[in-house]
Amino acid sequence: MRISTHAAASVMLAGALLASPFPLQAQQPYEVQVSTVGFGDIEFDWGRDGVFCSTCNFNMGNARYNWTDASGNLYVGHLDPATGAFTPPAGNNELVDTIAYFWRTWGNGPEWAFSTQNGNVISQLVYTRHQVGKNTTGFSEAAYATMVNGKWIARGFPGDTSNGTTGSGSTILPEASQCNSDPVSLAIFHNISTPAQSFWEPVSSVAGTAPTMDPFGGYDNGLGERWVPCTHQLLFQGSAPPDSTGKVYQQVFWYDTDTNVVQQLTSNSHGKHAGFMFQAPDFGHNYIFFTVSDNLEIDVFEQTGLLANGAPKLTIVNQIRSPDPTEPYINSTEPFINCTPVCATYVFMTLSSSNSSQNGHTLPNGLAVTALSPSTPMFKILVPASSLPAVQRLDPEYYITANGPYLYYQLGTVETPTKPFHILGEYYIDMQLGAPSGVCVGSSAEGGLMPGC
Repeated sequence: MRISTHAAASVMLAGALLASPFPLQAQQPYEVQVSTVGFGDIEFDWGRDGVFCSTCNFNMGNARYNWTDASGNLYVGHLDPATGAFTPPAGNNELVDTIAYFWRTWGNGPEWAFSTQNGNVISQLVYTRHQVGKNTTGFSEAAYATMVNGKWIARGFPGDTSNGTTGSGSTILPEASQCNSDPVSLAIFHNISTPAQSFWEPVSSVAGTAPTMDPFGGYDNGLGERWVPCTHQLLFQGSAPPDSTGKVYQQVFWYDTDTNVVQQLTSNSHGKHAGFMFQAPDFGHNYIFFTVSDNLEIDVFEQTGLLANGAPKLTIVNQIRSPDPTEPYINSTEPFINCTPVCATYVFMTLSSSNSSQNGHTLPNGLAVTALSPSTPMFKILVPASSLPAVQRLDPEYYITANGPYLYYQLGTVETPTKPFHILGEYYIDMQLGAPSGVCVGSSAEGGLMPGC
């Protein structure tokens, strides 16, 4: 649903002016600026799922986000879970490390890792950093950081394969599991050889911790690995074997680290982007997964059984496209669950007029959210790509505040022949999906369902 009435705009403008510590620079009054800092890539702690814990993480809470600056500093910032405001807007509450790579170097920044240790939920960070004492490009290592007695301790993974050398053995881009009830989080990372070789390893310094090499073979391109919540399974995108015409398409694969079974899940003549698999409360608690086909269609699959090798047997149950033909291209998709108290699964995204909008800064884009269940169809364009002034909205991430799910993103004016791309800062928009309520609040598409849900 496009928000365009004057009455709605007036109400939202009043709320935005009260909530924002900065003058609004985007024309859309319901886009609220929370910082002038161009964070570029942020990820939220598990408070994002609607359950605030003020005493967690040595009283630092779980209403936090991580980011890196261009100088190699890895920070954890805080936000107010009631209002959504960044406190402070600079986002420099906790300094974690000083030799982290800026997100743009490898295409992604730090990620969170969650587990329960000694009866407490532990929020750790996994990221790519320079090897200690070698702050030059090429000496990279997959690393993680853990808060100990209120202080962050950073180290490389014990199984980092670089061994102090540069080149193909250097490891990058760890992605961790985020199930709070796991006794230890698992992380997958890969080296910079061609083709890339992936490894997974516990996020731990326990003696004997060692990496396990994946059996993906030629499928693995180091893209899109995501853990299936509270399992030892993951999805990834990879290059499928050539079809009957000799063409190679990027498809979605499933992998079980316990059995070493690899299964290709998609197979038609359309390239796949993104892949998340999780239990969905509005699909009878069955596992579903979605992917984006040719950046034009969200395909939703539901598990209906098991194949002989133990992989999920899946049936496509929904196909979702933008309702606006002037902005049909879909990017930056991620799922989340919101309960009000009935739980529904959603995917947020950017929308644009071109498939190449994210290859530079010359094309504007908008934001949208859609429900995944075909029984409750909903596609809401939060702000259209055609809104003026022309801007780009980058790296959207959700956080469920006391008022409901907000979508946070970096906003910048588009590049023109006479003006460069200019970052305005971090903004949020209320997705208007309802305030969280009920016993299932806290259920997550990346962290699993709450007990009893």
